[in-house]
This record gives sequence, structure tokens and C-alpha cells, in this order.
Amino acid sequence: MTSGTRLAPAVPGTVESEVERPAWFWLMLWCLFVLGVQPWSSRVAAPQGTTGSTNSIAKGLLLGAVFLVALAATKPGFRTRVNPASWLYVMYVLFACATAFLLAEPMGPLTRLARFLIGLVLLFLLWGPLVQVPERLVRAHLWAHLLLGATVVLSLAVAPSQAWRPLRSLGAGYRLQGVIIPMLPPRVGEVGAILLGLALIGLICRKLSTLPAMTLIGLGGILIAASRTRTSAAAVAFGLVIALIITRKTWLGRIACLVVPGLLGLAFLTIGSLHTWLLRGQGTQQITSLSGRTTSWQAVLDEKVSIQTAIIGHGLGNKRVLLTRGEGDVDVMAIDNSWLGLYWETGLLAVAIVAVALVAAWVSVLRAPTPYVRACGALLLGYVTAASLNESGLSDLSSMTVHLLVAAAICDGDRLRQRRRRAARRTPDDSQTALPSSNPRSGMQRRLA
Repeated sequence: MTSGTRLAPAVPGTVESEVERPAWFWLMLWCLFVLGVQPWSSRVAAPQGTTGSTNSIAKGLLLGAVFLVALAATKPGFRTRVNPASWLYVMYVLFACATAFLLAEPMGPLTRLARFLIGLVLLFLLWGPLVQVPERLVRAHLWAHLLLGATVVLSLAVAPSQAWRPLRSLGAGYRLQGVIIPMLPPRVGEVGAILLGLALIGLICRKLSTLPAMTLIGLGGILIAASRTRTSAAAVAFGLVIALIITRKTWLGRIACLVVPGLLGLAFLTIGSLHTWLLRGQGTQQITSLSGRTTSWQAVLDEKVSIQTAIIGHGLGNKRVLLTRGEGDVDVMAIDNSWLGLYWETGLLAVAIVAVALVAAWVSVLRAPTPYVRACGALLLGYVTAASLNESGLSDLSSMTVHLLVAAAICDGDRLRQRRRRAARRTPDDSQTALPSSNPRSGMQRRLA
């Protein structure tokens, strides 16, 4: 071949080319994914009801589009990592799919399980660009909730009359809800809690500068206060305490972490405005029954079901119970407890699988070597652990399930990263792997060294 010969350009697809997507691309995908799993409620600005979501066509189309874009952007032969908590959730989905065919109407549960499986696979696809470096996923999760919080604030400007929801039968006053993206007040409180918690940990660990961190903390606190969501406030406080305790190195620091929540609890009981916010105008009966939740819980526990129903449940999507009151009046109440909801929807075996997944996620958090990642994982898992007692969501692809999977993924990825670093430090150089010298004195010197 002469020096003047020039080759034609390679045919696209016949040679490997390193095409790295920019960071904002994966950040945008994660924000859309979090938006797709957020429980949009059709009861916003409608009659009073508890938390819930509508499995709308728009959410399904959005989640499917995010999955297809992520699949197209992923390199062929990509590497992924499935942590133990995610594996257990895959087992849960497969078990629920198998038992759904035993139900009278299996299409509804199968549709929700297909959506759940797409969400799990999407998390596996994002291992390389997001999860492998845990700080990227934490940053993406923070940005996603910042965008959700911004839509709630914009709702006050777009439709102020609809943004404030009257408490009516559940107390006195109004609660902030989302209108641009329909979200009931408990979801607004959850968004504010995650914003406040991740921003506070980022400030303490010096991952965020002071001004942005204080802005995010202030926005999160406003969302919690305006939505008047006691569950989110208590859950994020529990998550922060656990995060601080497991990252403090001395017992004095760990004990000091318990003083702050104790003082906060005392302030809520003694300061008049905080006490009013905590009570929300409810009476003693409403407070002791947790806004009527214990009534539905007792109905679930007292319900006489067959052995088959106890094992496989009533099917995904059945998050409510029918109650007969007074003179035959029938009322529908949400269960609002993730564990009783799991039992009601998918049975006792599903409760065991998800409980083991939660324990496995906590083990991953405790084994994470980086304090910042461990604190973020503990915050998310602490929030899920506390909120699951008063809210539903762990039975399908919901915001709470995503928090659990994110916490397990970042901590498992952090541990694997530390293992790779140690292996790289232990790998000998080529000069150290050379043949030993024939000089006996050199061998003696090496042994003395």
C-alpha cells in the first residue's frame, strides 16, 4: 500500500467506539424514573382521602420510555451488579407473578408486577453510569426530589386554591399538596423529608457547599411543615439519628446524637405553635387511632381468610378494606401500613421475602466503608423503616421501594469500590515480579527487609 492511499471511513457499528454519555443525560433519566414511580393521585383537589396512587397510562408510558432510552444508551455487553436486596425483590416479583395466576382476575396484578420488573431492570442497567460511583446516584436522587419539590412550590403560583387541601374529617386547617404533578400531602412531606435529610448529610460531610445545602434544607423543612405530615417528620428524624449514630466513631458522639431528637420532642410538646402543628386540630380519639389507621389495621388482622388467601393474598392493588359501620353503612379505608398491606395483597410469604430484603439492605449499609455513603444509605433505610409502619408502598414499585433499593445499591457499590482499590494496591509491579537475583546476599537483604 502506497503512502498516498487513503482508507474510507469505517461502516458504523463495525468498530468499537467509546461513546460516553454526559452526566446530565443519566441524571435526567433518573429524575424521570423517580417521577414515574411517584404516586400521582387522582384525588388531589377531590374529596378527602388517604394516600394512594393511580396506575395511570401516563406513568406507564413514562416508565417504559425511560427504560427504552436507558437500554438504547447502554453499551452492548455491559457489566452490572445485583445486590442481595435487589435479588430478593426479583424473587418477590417472580413469586407474586406465579401466584397472580391463581387469582380470579390476574391482569391487574400482572400489570403492576411488569411495571415493577421494568423498574428493577432499569436499576441494573444504570449500574455503570450511576451506581458504580455511589455519590452519583445520591446526587441524582437529591436532584430528582429537588425537581419534585419545585413543582409543588410552582403549584402555589399556578393554582393556589387547589394547592391547599382542607383537612375536614381528619382535623382542622389546610395541607399543601401538588397540583402540577398530582401529589397528596403525605407525598409532599416525603419529598421534603428526603430533600432535608440528604442535604443535611451532604452539608455535614462537606459534599455540598453551605448556601445550596441551606437552601435545600429550608425547602425540605417548608414542604414538611406546610404539608403537615407527621409521618415524614418522624421518619426523617429517625433516619438522621441512625445515620449519625453509625458514622460517629466515639460513644460520646453516639450518645450526643440522641440528645438532639430528645430536645426536639420536648419542644413539640411544650412550644405552643409546634404542639398545634403536631395535633392538627385532632381530638384524643383521632390521635390515638392514628387518624383512623388502626381501624383498618384491626380489620385486616380480624379478617378470616382461607389458607390460600393467607399465602398468596388478594392481589396487588387491593390496598383498601371494606368496613361495615353502624346500621350497615359501608366505608372504604386504606390500610396505610406496608407490612399489613403486603400481607393483604401478596400474602405471608411475600412479607417474609420483603422483610429479608430490608434486613439485607441494612447489612449492606452497615458494611459500607465510606461514611458519607453509609450515612445516606442509613437515612433512606431509616426513613423507609419508620414510614413503612404508617404508610403503604413496599409491595410494588413505589417511592419507598426506590429508597430501599437506592440505599442497598449505593452501599453495595461502595463496598465493591473499596475492594477494587485494595486489590489494586496489592497488585505487584512488573519490577517486583522479576526473577530473583542469583546473588545470595540480595536474598538475605530482602529477608532482613
